[in-house]
Amino acid sequence: MDPIRQYEIPFLHPLLVHFPLVLLLLGAAAAGLYLVLGRAGWRRAGLVLFALGALSAWAAAETGPALHRAVEGDPVVDQVIGWHQSAAAWTLWASALATFAFALVSASRLRRPRPPAEGEEPAAVSRREPLWGRVLVLVPAVLAAALVAWTAHLGGLMVWGVPR
Repeated sequence: MDPIRQYEIPFLHPLLVHFPLVLLLLGAAAAGLYLVLGRAGWRRAGLVLFALGALSAWAAAETGPALHRAVEGDPVVDQVIGWHQSAAAWTLWASALATFAFALVSASRLRRPRPPAEGEEPAAVSRREPLWGRVLVLVPAVLAAALVAWTAHLGGLMVWGVPR
């Protein structure tokens, strides 16, 4: 029998945990580029990445308990699981906050500027969006990225960790 069909992965959690890690780290990079460049495209990218990242973080968190029940009693898991679960919860909240911040800034950009009055000079058109919005999204974005990295590190310890 071919080895590919001999084995299966009985839990979804190990498959799903990689999505929030990648999406939230890319979202933080988009927030950093949005801060520096101030372009609407980076704001929109951040909104999409954080929305998908928050959803995938929720899916990963929902599938974790089934795997936890299967590995209870493993010494490294018993030592780290509480921290991992707590970090995952904080990651979920931080990614939801970053999504909300991106959505709030995006909604504020939907307002149309008032047309200039007769005889009034049109305002200088700037392609950079306001600094307040760029800073507002950066803080929760960086927090979510740091938390997802810490959560992933703790998960990696439970899978690959060996005593020093």
